[in-house]
Amino acid sequence: MRMQLQWLTFAFAATVLTACGGSSGSDDGNASSSSSSSSSSSSSSSSSSSSSSSSSSSMSSSSEGPIAIEPDFDLYATTPSDFPVGVAVSAANDGYSIFTHSDASQRQDVIIRHFSQLTAGNIMKMSYLHPTENTFTFGDADELVGFAASNGMTVHGHALVWHSDYQVPGFMKSYQGDFAAMLTNHVTGVVDHFKTDYPGVVTSWDVVNEAVDQGAADGFRRSVFYNELPPVADGEIPEYIKVAFQAARDTDPSIDLYYNDYDNTANSTRLAKTLAIAEALDNQGIIDGVGFQMHIYMDYPSLNDFKNAFQQVVDMGLKVKVTELDIAVVNPYEAGTPALPEYDEQLTARQKKRFCEVAKVYVDTVPENQRGGFTVWGLTDDESWLMDQFANAAGADYEDVWPLLFNADLSAKPALQGVADAFRGQGCD
Repeated sequence: MRMQLQWLTFAFAATVLTACGGSSGSDDGNASSSSSSSSSSSSSSSSSSSSSSSSSSSMSSSSEGPIAIEPDFDLYATTPSDFPVGVAVSAANDGYSIFTHSDASQRQDVIIRHFSQLTAGNIMKMSYLHPTENTFTFGDADELVGFAASNGMTVHGHALVWHSDYQVPGFMKSYQGDFAAMLTNHVTGVVDHFKTDYPGVVTSWDVVNEAVDQGAADGFRRSVFYNELPPVADGEIPEYIKVAFQAARDTDPSIDLYYNDYDNTANSTRLAKTLAIAEALDNQGIIDGVGFQMHIYMDYPSLNDFKNAFQQVVDMGLKVKVTELDIAVVNPYEAGTPALPEYDEQLTARQKKRFCEVAKVYVDTVPENQRGGFTVWGLTDDESWLMDQFANAAGADYEDVWPLLFNADLSAKPALQGVADAFRGQGCD
């Protein structure tokens, strides 16, 4: 059942706002072919859903409408243990916002039914929360975290430190003072706000996001953070990563702290650097887990790649979190920029199996006490960041790549059934 949160109820959180609008955004604007080669509860149905079979949800399709199922389960209630089942959402005035979009209330209903954790696609990133040195702006994030709290959900914070130029506050780019002290103040200010105002709701953070660049001599991305606080010696991780994690740990020892990156399953070089970061932080006792973004394709990476990457983190004694899963039905980076396949029942069956297999690898490889969570990057296919990403990177003109668990009309896809089947220990067929 959905975790019951101990939270101080605020008047504004008691009102569920109507909403809708915009994509979840993405961290991977710079990721090319490696980009994964790289939120009223219905928990009462949990007992019945756990016993239903993969064939019990009915499926409908027509030439005039989407291929959809009518699930007889709530996805989060199908998990074999109490790990978070999450979704990235847009909020505030972003496109597809669950508070301002034309179908906001329906989006909220779907999110509340099927997920137990939310990740903000954009509004909990650096420039949104800390635009100037002496100003923190929490209004938009408070709306989302309050919504989660009022519906018995948790929030995974994303992200405290991220290099992307549009997300680095201007004052940080030209900072003249003690950069480590400033970065500590940033992390402390953000983490302390949610710890104090929403105790037990924001349960984890991506502390540092995408610090690896395998094209750099030492494997670390050059950014304002790296430039100001680089490694203190050859073979060490950049000092800014340590500063950020230490500040988060000192501010709230009760939350889980993650290093998050993309393309760190099949790409052995990026995986090795991810593990090196995790090991260095683990030696200091300031990390809890590794986040795998998992922007993947129907046939790549392999299931063995996922198993191997997850297992190495498990062996370190850290948690494994799938943070940003989507599965596009076409890989535009293949030779010749392949044509978009017909989105028919055969293709949806393949996608259902792929989602099932990925979820199954996760629950089969990661012990219950090391499951940090399983999050899909967006609610409906039409809001996915991948359309812009693929067009920019490959010059493709795809009508859609259908990478998520729900159709544009919010009906559930067979892929949702696939994840549920895996969580319930059923076969992937």
